[in-house]
Amino acid sequence: MFKVEFASFRDWDMSRWLRFIAGSVLLVVTLIGILPAACVHWFWKAFLIFMALNQIQSAFTNWCPVMDFLRALKVKECE
Repeated sequence: MFKVEFASFRDWDMSRWLRFIAGSVLLVVTLIGILPAACVHWFWKAFLIFMALNQIQSAFTNWCPVMDFLRALKVKECE
């Protein structure tokens, strides 16, 4: 059967942190974006499009700005 194991934040590598950060930001921005249009500033919808395009470009280039930030924080690299 399928078993889920949760690792401590200290054990996370860059890949896991990158997925966590991207997923969290996309969730927050999407939740803001589903509010009625009169309540949401255009910036949040543009930010959602930017994040989607950034994830697509990272598939081709294997580079993401958040990875540079995580390297500066000394997060361990993927194995």
